[in-house]
Amino acid sequence: QGVSCEPFVPLVGQLPDIRRASEKDDALNYRMKLVRKHGYAYVIGFGPSIRLVVMEPDMLADVFGRSHAQDYRKPIGTDRFFKPLIGVHNLLVSEGSEHERARKMLNPAFHFVKLQSMISIMVNQTNKAIDEILLLSTEHQIIDLQTELNTLTLSIIVSCAFGKCFETMANAKQIVCRTFTELLEAIQYRTVRMIDQIPVISQLPFWRKNILDKGSREISKFVDQIIADRRYNRSTS
Repeated sequence: QGVSCEPFVPLVGQLPDIRRASEKDDALNYRMKLVRKHGYAYVIGFGPSIRLVVMEPDMLADVFGRSHAQDYRKPIGTDRFFKPLIGVHNLLVSEGSEHERARKMLNPAFHFVKLQSMISIMVNQTNKAIDEILLLSTEHQIIDLQTELNTLTLSIIVSCAFGKCFETMANAKQIVCRTFTELLEAIQYRTVRMIDQIPVISQLPFWRKNILDKGSREISKFVDQIIADRRYNRSTS
């Protein structure tokens, strides 16, 4: 069909290249090299799976649009990747009728009036992040901007989703941001080494499995507390 692709490598595909780029914190440049080589649509090997990578706007509109939703499915392994973070019954992971139901439930939250009400939260969280970074700089501490920006993004999302109680809960910000960061790193580590591709191997207590299990428990406990607070009117959005 005329789609450009990387050389075929049995079993591992381009995973070794992806892992090396990730370890060097050079993942974006690696992707841009592929774009310059193949264009905005190309095929790579992700372990034993073949992935079609699409970054062309018109094609993406076709994939994400409702008119052709039934013609596309999420990549194999999406559920395994996101399950430790957000479970499997949600808009990001679900398919078919369950996905449509989740989408209808979330639509009211993204009405432009609701989005306008989130501006003050975004501004407040950004101001706090700037103040914290300035304080660290005056103390001559090393600042990891990637970590700080990840923390800011998560703070905004969680504050908008969980309501005003987020700031008053003990260590809420630290728990959510630290746990998500550790979980993402553990998931990435296991994914590029194909550990989760083999069910028996994935259950062994090695290769950061303890971080995966501990992080999932902490997030579940935190979300359960949020739900309980909302149910008994101890929090508001």
